[in-house]
Amino acid sequence: MSLRRCRDHYRLAGEQRRRLIFTIYLIVVASILAMDRLAAPTSEPVKDQLIFISDADAIDARRQSNSVYRIGLDGRGLMRIVGAIPHGDGYLRSTDIDCESISQQLVIASHRHDLNGFHHAMLDGSGLHLDRPAEGDFLAATRQIALAPDGVGIIVSRQFGEFSEPRFGLVAGDLFNRHFDIFRAPTAERSYISPDFSPTGRQLAYVIRRHHNDSGWTSRLIIANSAGRKESVIYETRRQISDVAWSPTGAWLALVVDRQIYRMHPFGGAALSQLTDHLGGAGAPRWSPDGAQISYVAPSTFAGQNQLFVMDADGSGKRRIANIRGDLVNGCWV
Repeated sequence: MSLRRCRDHYRLAGEQRRRLIFTIYLIVVASILAMDRLAAPTSEPVKDQLIFISDADAIDARRQSNSVYRIGLDGRGLMRIVGAIPHGDGYLRSTDIDCESISQQLVIASHRHDLNGFHHAMLDGSGLHLDRPAEGDFLAATRQIALAPDGVGIIVSRQFGEFSEPRFGLVAGDLFNRHFDIFRAPTAERSYISPDFSPTGRQLAYVIRRHHNDSGWTSRLIIANSAGRKESVIYETRRQISDVAWSPTGAWLALVVDRQIYRMHPFGGAALSQLTDHLGGAGAPRWSPDGAQISYVAPSTFAGQNQLFVMDADGSGKRRIANIRGDLVNGCWV
């Protein structure tokens, strides 16, 4: 081979190696970018929002259904997260919701006897599906629902059908194996309502409501561990307790007693501090993620409208966030 031909051969070989190296480089860069896109979240996490249920939309009102909404703390950015959920020939009417900011999960209860389960979605509204028990107890006629801080544990207050009048008990399970067992079964004299997890998820607060009561207590506020043992009565009254919410710090419980909101220490005796005195009552207290504020619902002076409020944890600094035309069920604060 001549010197010139050798030089041409090595020049072409060098160019091929450079092209090969450059091609490999492009493939590696493209793969890294593709992996980054796959690993990145599809949307920004939902935060600094109040989550609630309402039939404010005309479509919901016509369908006899409701939807899940979120709104900013400044009263702006109202957005429907989950629209009316189809069911059979119609649509579901949701009764309660709960969510967790860390896991960005949302669970939705519906009081239908023919629906064995609850709906589950992400806080941006994606991934909506019916979560059915794989085994164990049924979850039909679910009135209230609570999601554990770890985003796995679930406890619901559901209606039991073996009574002539509505009676509610607690059923507990998780989103992983979807096995649900009766946590507290009702009796003809007692219902178990308003469950809520402690910030650690190791304890539960709930209410025992006494039926057909002629003397003694009407409502008991209970704390038990998540396995159902060591049940303690921390407050007993002849009045109606209708809702309980455990603060993220663990230092307080907010509860609704005869349609006004109070707070108390979960382990510090039965002393109550009244936080609201709205003429039409107030309900559904939900704590801010830092435990410094509470959102709640109060009826408007205008028929058919409800108001969403926020106040400081001591009851001061009340401000109206929104006036909603239609039903309003306060859900959670992320």
